[in-house]
Amino acid sequence: MLLARKGWLAGLLCTAVLTGCASSDSEEEVIKPLPELTNPISAKVLWQERVGDGIGEYFSSLSPAVKYDKLFVAERFGMVTAFNQSSGEELWSSNLRRVFAEGTLKKNNGARLAGGVAVGFDKVFVGSENGVLFALSADDGTVQWQADTAGEVLSDPTIVGTMVLVNTGAGKVQAFDVESGDFQWQMDMTMPSLVLRGTSGIAQSQGAAFFGTPDGKVSALFGESGAPIWEARIAEATGSSELERVVDVDAKPVIVGSNLYAVAFNGSLASIELRSGRVTWNRKYSSYSPIAIQGFTLFLSDADGSIYAIDRRNGLEKWANTDLQGRKLTAPQVVGNYVVAGDYEGYLHIFNRADGSLVGRTAIDSSGLYSQPLKDGDTLYLQTRDGRVAAVTIP
Repeated sequence: MLLARKGWLAGLLCTAVLTGCASSDSEEEVIKPLPELTNPISAKVLWQERVGDGIGEYFSSLSPAVKYDKLFVAERFGMVTAFNQSSGEELWSSNLRRVFAEGTLKKNNGARLAGGVAVGFDKVFVGSENGVLFALSADDGTVQWQADTAGEVLSDPTIVGTMVLVNTGAGKVQAFDVESGDFQWQMDMTMPSLVLRGTSGIAQSQGAAFFGTPDGKVSALFGESGAPIWEARIAEATGSSELERVVDVDAKPVIVGSNLYAVAFNGSLASIELRSGRVTWNRKYSSYSPIAIQGFTLFLSDADGSIYAIDRRNGLEKWANTDLQGRKLTAPQVVGNYVVAGDYEGYLHIFNRADGSLVGRTAIDSSGLYSQPLKDGDTLYLQTRDGRVAAVTIP
């Protein structure tokens, strides 16, 4: 995870291990070797395709989306592709590089897609580090509209009512009309001097939008107007160094029933009442990755590369697995009786959901897995750094 100063990059590469970001040259990142497994479980690859050149070594939150029996995938350099969800057959591909090669966007040095994919209203939404939000036809990939945003789009756009919302790297949440792309409203956030290179995705429920802020809060507002509803602090900036005081809530909040769950870097995992913004419990964890929830259990990968299962009713830890520390684990996903997470070498790791034991792994692609596996039914969809897309199941 990269860190950025307000208005410019700090040039500091923060790995999934927090100590790897320390200023001391004597502290080295600890990467645990892959443990030996007895009778390991393997995932079954149903199909595998490729979309452009992927994201390379760049930071990106690009991840697939499923809707209308299609899988939609984008890559950094401008390709957006739709596949038949079941067979992997390519249905259409749209090259946004061409849009950036002409007209007013020519000066922007390529597409640099980094936020998306989101799908709804028969459209596919994807955003760029260049400060452009695109809406493409879900049927054939033609560009329906494009809108300038006040900053980089580094997380998924979200549809709330008739608006599509983006949380930009400049600390501004903006709303655009989902059909026309016309600008509707903007909300400005407080930006600390040092922040993570990323922004919180936006969750939505009953016409309201919920998102994390760079100063350790979760905010709620009305999607149609941008009017504030509440804000809840889940992390305080403490410590002697700027790095220790980074408390971004970068992971998209998760809503289940009447509660919202959010986690901060260098901070806390919290449960918040959806209507009032009251924090019902708060536990010490550090993460910038999305949360997975199944039943009464919340699953989290922290900044060290450990996996946790936590009772979402009270925040009490059920189990923890530290076998893969330092391997830059993706956010976890739940499928059947298992929890899965990818790593920087392209392995999909399989954990027993009941006790957290590591029971299997499958090599997907050596370029590495970087985003939370997408689940639809019993199928997982994975995107690798070099642009490969795989549909897998766990027998």
